[in-house]
Amino acid sequence: MKVVGYANKLSLHPGENIDFMVSCQNETYHADIVRLIHGDTSQDGPGFKEEYVKTNIDGEYKGQVQEIRNGSYVAVPDTEDLKITGSLTLQAWIYPTTTTLREQTILGKWSGSDSTGYRMLISENGCLGLAFANSKTSLKISSDVPMRDGVWYFAAVTYDADKKQVSIYQIPLTIWPNEPSLAQTKTNVESIKIAKTDVPFMMAAHSYTNKSSEFLIDAKYNGKIDSPKIYSCALTEDEVYRLKNEAPANEVGDGNLVSAWTFTTNFSSSEVDDISGHDHNGLVINRPYRAMTGHLWRGQEQNYKIAPELYGAIYFHDDHLDDAGWEVGFKLKVPSNLRSGVYAARLKSNDAEDYIPFFVRPPKQTSTAPILFLVPTNSYLAYANFHWNNPGVDLTELFGDDTERKWDHPATDPDKYMVNNKLRSLYDRHTDGSGVAHSSMLRPILNMRPKYISPLLNNMKGAPHQFNADLHLTDWLEQMGHEFDVATDEDLHLEGSDLLKRYQVVLSGSHPEYWTGEMLDYLEEYLVDGGRHMYLGGNGYYWVTSYGTDSTHSIEVRRHRGTEAWEAAPGEYYHQSTGELGGLWRFRGRPPQQLVGVGFTSQGFDVSNPYRKSEKSKDPRVAFIMEGVDEGEEFGDYGLVQGGAGGFEIDRADIELGTPPHALVLATTDGFSDVYQHVIEEVLLNDGLQGGTVNPLVRGDMVYYEGPNNGAVFSTGSISWCGSLSHNNYNNDVSKITDNVLKRFVSEE
Repeated sequence: MKVVGYANKLSLHPGENIDFMVSCQNETYHADIVRLIHGDTSQDGPGFKEEYVKTNIDGEYKGQVQEIRNGSYVAVPDTEDLKITGSLTLQAWIYPTTTTLREQTILGKWSGSDSTGYRMLISENGCLGLAFANSKTSLKISSDVPMRDGVWYFAAVTYDADKKQVSIYQIPLTIWPNEPSLAQTKTNVESIKIAKTDVPFMMAAHSYTNKSSEFLIDAKYNGKIDSPKIYSCALTEDEVYRLKNEAPANEVGDGNLVSAWTFTTNFSSSEVDDISGHDHNGLVINRPYRAMTGHLWRGQEQNYKIAPELYGAIYFHDDHLDDAGWEVGFKLKVPSNLRSGVYAARLKSNDAEDYIPFFVRPPKQTSTAPILFLVPTNSYLAYANFHWNNPGVDLTELFGDDTERKWDHPATDPDKYMVNNKLRSLYDRHTDGSGVAHSSMLRPILNMRPKYISPLLNNMKGAPHQFNADLHLTDWLEQMGHEFDVATDEDLHLEGSDLLKRYQVVLSGSHPEYWTGEMLDYLEEYLVDGGRHMYLGGNGYYWVTSYGTDSTHSIEVRRHRGTEAWEAAPGEYYHQSTGELGGLWRFRGRPPQQLVGVGFTSQGFDVSNPYRKSEKSKDPRVAFIMEGVDEGEEFGDYGLVQGGAGGFEIDRADIELGTPPHALVLATTDGFSDVYQHVIEEVLLNDGLQGGTVNPLVRGDMVYYEGPNNGAVFSTGSISWCGSLSHNNYNNDVSKITDNVLKRFVSEE
């Protein structure tokens, strides 16, 4: 993209500062601030709406190109004893996952700028090897035997300067008869003095500097590393095999152990411990996966906190990105009189534009309205840069014979930028095919933008989702004259129920799927104390989500037992961030029905349907909800998200899962095609009867019930609901029902 950027935070109070990082291919770009009102450009709706806000950042800025530099690794600071010039041994257990992708560095102190130093590597042919060099001579020796992806190997390479010999040990953990990837070689070489380099000792990559003296990485490794070590001598064959048989690192090498790192500590942090006693501690960069099963794991224990010795691996990827690390383009101090709402830095350069959203809260520990829109920023992060890279999946098959369209992705500049720069969502897969479990706000998020259309929806004609879809709600609130404040998931997680208790009613977004345990606790506390909640979406309160212990800029999800794009590997269901069991909240005893009366039951990407009123809609308890609503049986056969108010992802009431017994199901949306399938977590036996045309559980329910202390909950059971609010110039039954409920919830009644 010609101009693109991100901010260092998502929400802030008046008087606080926010930094904007910008990359621009042109000489200059213009920046200003706008309040975002409606982001959907569809001709069937009210159109794009924004309001210019005059601030001191208005103006032209010098453009500079800033690159996305992915890849996770460990860096150990340079010290004299790591500058080995003679005999050495590098050893680790490794689990490579893309052996023939390219040459990859496993361990070493190698300067890519002048190709000097030493490193253990995987050759471009997938063979274990050793490279060492000075300014005049460079040697690279490999086993000449390719390794297999997804297999644990004991990997060791030695260089004996006196004997002029390189030994390579490439030994699978499980050795089959006629094992094709087993190799143990000895190669005579010329004796060279390895050059001393000033670069850090690194794992899963090596470093180099460009013409601008920027620190960069190369030869990025995909896979796990467990128990890496380095000696300033060439271990004997007997000593190497003693290491393979789990001898302590300091019991071999005759006192020449330089460093031995363990990954069985600091699971939730960026620190890596050296247990040799030489204090060569390291840091992980770009948040690779920790609490990963190591070479000792055989299924003995599923929880790394109980048996950390079995979880000695870090899983590295060439596309991990925790912080893009761009230079700041400009800073904004939020004006003290700026109202709470949804804003963006608007960037323009020639014919290119980008918007960087942020959320302005009321002054600290105050409210300026009776309504809080709780912005589902965790869900925005989970879907951040979703670009559908699921190998082997033909997305057109989701629609059967109902569409003649072809999947053409990426087609737009934002989508191309996501794909070309390997910006992953929690629905995508890494280069090696494993699922993405971390997502950070500190990078461009091109689908968290006004005007962005999710390409799969509406029979692949596209429709708004997440951020842009939630602007349907903020536009309606403004149009109907409802004053509201905003706060984010992160704010709720950090500040607790006191944040919610300042408001008469809390509104969800259209798809609040990703919640931390703390957030659930705080919403429950608010509701028990008499709070009122309008859940205006679908598939909410679903995945166990956590933040890092040292920062909340990134979320973690370990998927299993759910309707999902990938599944965590056995033994890797517990979050490295918090140590808690991942997966669905329902399997930890907290199904959404207990919280809001409905829970996820199906999804479909073709069309949304109307609702059909039930007899319970005539109950006197809900007369205020249905007041002024047309007397017909159905409503909501219109909308900007797949053409109806009920659909995309839908939730149903279920007493067995916790829907309160006094809850009223006022209306139901059903009659879906077989593109809509019953959620996998409830399908215990495949029977071919899970589609929308045959399964009665494929439905969305609109529910109301009273709570303790004059509280109440209203749930729509559909992501598409808010997309119908503006129909017919906001004069429609979906709008009327929502307005009726909101007015009552704001009142003291």
